[in-house]
Formats: sequence, structure tokens, C-alpha cells
Amino acid sequence: MTHPQEIPSAPPRPPHPQFPFAPAVKTQTPARIALVGPSGSGKTYTALTLATALGSSVAVIEAVHGHASQYADRFDFHTCPPLTYCSPEALVAALAECAASGYDTVVVDPYTLFWSGHGGILEQVGDATKRGSSGSKSGWDEVRPRERRMWEALFAYPGHVIATLRTKTDYHLEADEQGHYTMRRFGGKPEHRDGAEYEFSFVGAMDSDNTLVVVKALSPDLSGAVVHRPGAEFGARVRAWLEDGEPLVPPVPVTELIAQARHPEATYLGLGQLRDTVRRRYLEDVLMPDDDGVTLIRMDDYITRRGKALQSAHTQAAHQS
Repeated sequence: MTHPQEIPSAPPRPPHPQFPFAPAVKTQTPARIALVGPSGSGKTYTALTLATALGSSVAVIEAVHGHASQYADRFDFHTCPPLTYCSPEALVAALAECAASGYDTVVVDPYTLFWSGHGGILEQVGDATKRGSSGSKSGWDEVRPRERRMWEALFAYPGHVIATLRTKTDYHLEADEQGHYTMRRFGGKPEHRDGAEYEFSFVGAMDSDNTLVVVKALSPDLSGAVVHRPGAEFGARVRAWLEDGEPLVPPVPVTELIAQARHPEATYLGLGQLRDTVRRRYLEDVLMPDDDGVTLIRMDDYITRRGKALQSAHTQAAHQS
């Protein structure tokens, strides 16, 4: 009796270089929190409450009025003079400085002003449109890349980020059980581009009673939660959600990137790769000591200058040989 010839099994197919699918793994994630609400809803206080629960060092990037500093007696955080010109470039530079200083958590308060404040996206679009000749679209064509870069820098921050967004205030009369009417403030649409709040992994809507409603969270335990005057206990719940999973590999500290830029044996190719890393992490504006040890220079400018010097020296050596 003859047996059919067995067909040898094919070798395992190598993964596609562009789509290397693998089993999903739940990992820890840095906070990307948006708190939206009308004036007086407690956004700044709640942001500081959450920031304190999430990290041991907190920086607040304040815009215009500097309301966060009024809570310095209740929370331990650092801040710089409030920004009066809220351009996207200013926020990118401030985030880079926070990363260089190693703050665990950054609060941007209010993030709205980088959209609608002095120097913000809308003002820049208006200015660009006046300079253009093809109508309002020309302004957006010029400014949209700046807006996109601001968003990307915000989400690339190597730590937790909490942003407060103002909403347009609506007023409604409400009757209590005794039939007495009171005027209440409600937050409407956030003052930002449509859908901006949903770029975040956690969105909390706040009202004039300082009640927070979690309208978005990638956690069944937090989604839909209603918390009056969120405190340390709620902050601990948010932290537990963020820390549930495999630890993330921390990025190379900024101090190490500066050391690489200054290394006496750095090569032209190595400096090019370093500059790509710095730009990918939106750290170009980090200030570092120049070669004299006193003058400060942008890290991107230092790396570029040193790379050009190495390239020039290599060219001269090649000509001499």
C-alpha cells in the first residue's frame, strides 16, 4: 500500500516591515487630561489637585492673569511669569523648558488662550488673512502647521499634561423643591476648535457647583463618574488607572541629550541623529550653555552649528590630503 507523499510545511512567513503585528500589551500611559467648564467652575483648582496626585513635581504654564498662583498656599508647584502673548510657539518653548527641568506634570491654564487669546491661533489666522489675497483660507494655510505643531508638542511631553479649556457660559433659571428660582451657570461649547477636547484621553466637564462629570475616559471605572469637588481621593483613582499596565520605557533625559551634544567625540552623523531626536521631541528651544559656559544657546542651534563645523573640518582635511 502506498502512502501519499507528505507536502512539507512552508516556513513561517516573516512579518511585514511596515505592519509588524504582534499581541497587544496594556501599558501605563501619561495623563492627557482636559478640564472644560465656565468661569468659576473650579478648573484650575481641580487641575492642581489632579497634578499633585499624579506627580511629585508640578509646573504650571499660566496665561495672562496667573490665577493658579492664588492656590500656592494649598499646593506645591512651580510657575513662571504669566504669558501675555499666547502664541503656539510660546507654548512649545515653555513645554520644552518644563521637559528640560524634569517636571512630572505640567498644567496649561488656560489652554484656551492659545486658541483665542492675544497671539493665539485665531489672531494669527486673522493677521495672515489680512496679509493674503485669496480670502480667509490663506490664513489657515499659513497657521495650521503652527497649530498642529503645538498640539503635537503638548502630547509629546514626557510626563503628565493637564489643560483647562474655557467654555461659553450659559445661564438658566432653576427651581428648587420650595419653588424658589436661582440662576445657574452652565458650560457650553469649549472655546477651541471643534472636537479639540476629544484629543485627550480624559475629559472632565465642570459646572458652577464645582461638580465634575467624566465625559471621556479609557477606563470603565472612571467613565461617566460624577464627583462633587474632586479631591485627593479622586486623583488617586485617576493615578491608579494610568499606572495599570506594563511600565513604559522612559525617554532619554534632556540632560543626557545636552551631554551628547557637547561630547568631545561626537560625530557629524551622530549629531544629525541627535538633532532629529531633539526635533521629534519638540525640544529645539531648550536653552543650554554654549562653549564658553556662560552664554545660553538653543539646543537645536548648538547641534546645527557644531555639525556644520565638523563637516567643514572634514572637508578641509579631505582637500589637504
